[in-house]
Amino acid sequence: MGHRYLLLILPEREENEELVQHFATKTPLPLSWRHGRIQLFSDHLSDVLPLPQGNGVIIGKLFRRHGYPEQVCQLKSDDAARFVPHPSQGLIDHYWGSYVAAFSDPDRVTILREPSGGMPCYYLSSRGVVAFTSDISLLIDAGLLTASVNWNAVGRTLYWHQLPPEETAIAGVSQLLGGCSLILEGSGIRRAENWSPWDYIASDRDNDPERRSEGLKNVIQTSISAWASCFPRALVGLSGGLDSSIVAICLANSSAKVTCLTLATDDPVGDERSYAGQVSRAIDAELIEGFYADDDIDLDQSVAAGFPIPSGKTHEHTYNKKVRAAAETSEADAFFVGAGGDNVFYLTHSVRPLLDRLRVEGWSSDLIRTARDICRITGANIWEVIWEAARISVRKVPGLPWKGAGDYLSREFVESERCRSPEHPWLRPDDTVPLGKKGHVAMILRALHHIEHRDKALAAPMISPLLSQPVIEFCLAIPSWWACEGGTDRAVARRAFADALPAPVLSRSGKGSPDGFVARFIARHRVAIAERLLEGNLARHGLLDRAAVESVLAPNARFELLDCPRVMALLDTEAWTKSWSAR
Repeated sequence: MGHRYLLLILPEREENEELVQHFATKTPLPLSWRHGRIQLFSDHLSDVLPLPQGNGVIIGKLFRRHGYPEQVCQLKSDDAARFVPHPSQGLIDHYWGSYVAAFSDPDRVTILREPSGGMPCYYLSSRGVVAFTSDISLLIDAGLLTASVNWNAVGRTLYWHQLPPEETAIAGVSQLLGGCSLILEGSGIRRAENWSPWDYIASDRDNDPERRSEGLKNVIQTSISAWASCFPRALVGLSGGLDSSIVAICLANSSAKVTCLTLATDDPVGDERSYAGQVSRAIDAELIEGFYADDDIDLDQSVAAGFPIPSGKTHEHTYNKKVRAAAETSEADAFFVGAGGDNVFYLTHSVRPLLDRLRVEGWSSDLIRTARDICRITGANIWEVIWEAARISVRKVPGLPWKGAGDYLSREFVESERCRSPEHPWLRPDDTVPLGKKGHVAMILRALHHIEHRDKALAAPMISPLLSQPVIEFCLAIPSWWACEGGTDRAVARRAFADALPAPVLSRSGKGSPDGFVARFIARHRVAIAERLLEGNLARHGLLDRAAVESVLAPNARFELLDCPRVMALLDTEAWTKSWSAR
């Protein structure tokens, strides 16, 4: 379990001491820091960093952008200048990590969440108190929240699939998005955007591919070494794919004690043990092997239970159970994953890199080389690639479009959502942003949403180091066509670690998946799954397309592997609604 905190901004009045004592008796956390109207309760005192000026506090893990890669355990007087005159921007510009920060000025209070969103931050306003927390059960304990499900928000979470929402599915509770701050001034509250991915697209960095790869390697190694300074005993979820292998190798290079965990299914597509074994032997780390198992999965228990956003899939129970056991056996301080690597390294099968290169460099023989690279990755021929590029180039779509996912949702709900625009500050790029970079940012958004829910029963925190702020910023500045150079996906990252990865892992183009296991699980439990969905809360509140659900889960129906994640997401969301409705 990660850092738990409750941050309270009390009303603007002098008689607040009685209110402080009231909350101190209600929350299980100790009072860790206070300044004026700000009161912080936290269970990790070592991760509470007061600002040198005394008017602010940082909650979580903090690292300096420059210097030795280790956790900042104390902010000293020479740090003070970096927070003047704008502490939020100074923090983002000179530091990175996984944190939420609070700053107090004479006329306002500012709460900032760092760009990668590693530290959860949910908030509400109740009876003059504005409360921020990593765990909304603390809001309930404090008497600030009586939890009830916001059914329209549940549907929007399913429809605007993988888009991090500001509105949660618990009525009255919002999420402070990564890179944003909330400013409390007088009786008003407003949001500000302090970090935007679009600011890192245009760059004057070195345009030499070899030097850029070396730069990426250094950024990743430095970031992971910084994380290892906090967690010297690391459990790594190792598939043997490129991303998790990079994480494992960089942790080993940082002198962390590394234990690896890989899970397999009983079909070849889901069995990556041979690749994981090569990586674990290369770094001399123990490899724990496990198998996905039906018996680990509880249809009535949500993997996102306790979170205010339903964002899990029921089959993840078996993965989570194996991770908990391995973490206990290895005495791990943290569980590291390669999640987000496909996204930050821009694993794409689109023709957008070709259009980006045309836009930046104009017509040249290099365009043909990029077109052929795309052919090798996608299996399309050159004419198909050119035709697709021509088709996309004439479409003038403003902003960053986000496609809704109406599968198995009721027609009435889908029609109502189509009239709405998805909401997120990153969906409004300038019209000059290349198409490939729009796709790149969309992929990063999906990764950030994926890591938002974590297994609450896991004693160790889960770390996604490839989504660290310096890594994201560096990758955004890499031209999109470099990601497919040579006809291989994530080409810059592959080149960066070419001398460190086992050759079969480096050249591996396919990806393993538990989809076969999930499909067989659904087939074996069709009746039970159908019963829960067709007679459950989602159907009762008009969110499900009952006919579509009945059809896909009929006894002899055939369904595609692509249907499996959606069915599991619906099932987990149903369990999530019941967990909150029963309170």
